[in-house]
Amino acid sequence: MKKVLVCALDWGLGHATRCIPVIREFQRLGCEIWLASSGGALQLLRLEFPALAFIDLPPYRPEYSTKNAMVLKLLAQFPKFVRAIHAEHKLIEKIVLKHSIDIVVSDNRYGCFSHAAKCIFITHQVRLLMPSGFAWASTFVNSLLQGYIKKYEEVWVPDTPGSALTQPFIPEDFPNLKFIGWLSRFGNMGVVEQKYEILALVSGPEPQRTIFENLLTVQLSASGRKSLLVAGEPGKAFHRQMGCLEVVNHLPAKELEEAILSSGLVICRSGYSTIMDLIALGKRAVLVPTPRQPEQIFFADYFNANKVALCANQQGFSLNTVLEKSEQFTGLSYYKPGTKYLQEAVEAVIA
Repeated sequence: MKKVLVCALDWGLGHATRCIPVIREFQRLGCEIWLASSGGALQLLRLEFPALAFIDLPPYRPEYSTKNAMVLKLLAQFPKFVRAIHAEHKLIEKIVLKHSIDIVVSDNRYGCFSHAAKCIFITHQVRLLMPSGFAWASTFVNSLLQGYIKKYEEVWVPDTPGSALTQPFIPEDFPNLKFIGWLSRFGNMGVVEQKYEILALVSGPEPQRTIFENLLTVQLSASGRKSLLVAGEPGKAFHRQMGCLEVVNHLPAKELEEAILSSGLVICRSGYSTIMDLIALGKRAVLVPTPRQPEQIFFADYFNANKVALCANQQGFSLNTVLEKSEQFTGLSYYKPGTKYLQEAVEAVIA
């Protein structure tokens, strides 16, 4: 029986949620699973897999800005991120040797590799996009991160071969790439009767998570439309009813899948993990990218241009306007999810 350590980045919840189908696939093949993360991502994995062993890793603790200086603020934090990478690497080396771990799977945690195990890196961003005016930082940032990624024996990309979704983020000549299909913890529930007109999913680093939550809370509660807001804080516990709006801190995977399926429209960030969940359920969505985050802006613009999902800016967001405009978009049922690529990748690494 293989021992597998799965590590998830704590930068929001998306990296943890997309690790769930990977963990399930290793479990299906009879592996002994260990999980490692920090912050809200670790809390989420604890809720989904309470019987598994957990390791608390050094947190990255990214700090976002509410102003245009966000990119400079993140660049200034690079020394802190590098220290976290080196700290987690030392810890992973000890854990692998102590517990005889065979395979380490790291979702965007750059230091979670060991010379004593087969190591796999999951990412949809081998190359980071830099916002306008910061092209000068691209070579330094990507050389550093790709140097870490090349320490892994395989790089698993959660996309389908030939897809245009991750094309800007994946250099064609990067070694040891393997596409494992879109990853989602959802997709097995079937048809659910509609319960909500609108479901709002809030996630991501602070302070933008709270800004987004407050914006949606005010407009949804005043709309008169039956709505549910999931605040994306698995470490807390609260439930509020504000007129037509219900607010919860977190929902486990099955309950969240049911809530999404029972909603007419989803309003959410355009993070890649969220998009993969919406693809799995074929939902109509309004995508509100985190301000000044190039990856999320790219995905929101891409789906908007292809008339799949409406892109709406956080600044000046108007619920009535997006509800009217969203009727013109097809929804993410345009994409057909599948699991064969992930199954093949896991079976190959076990073999």
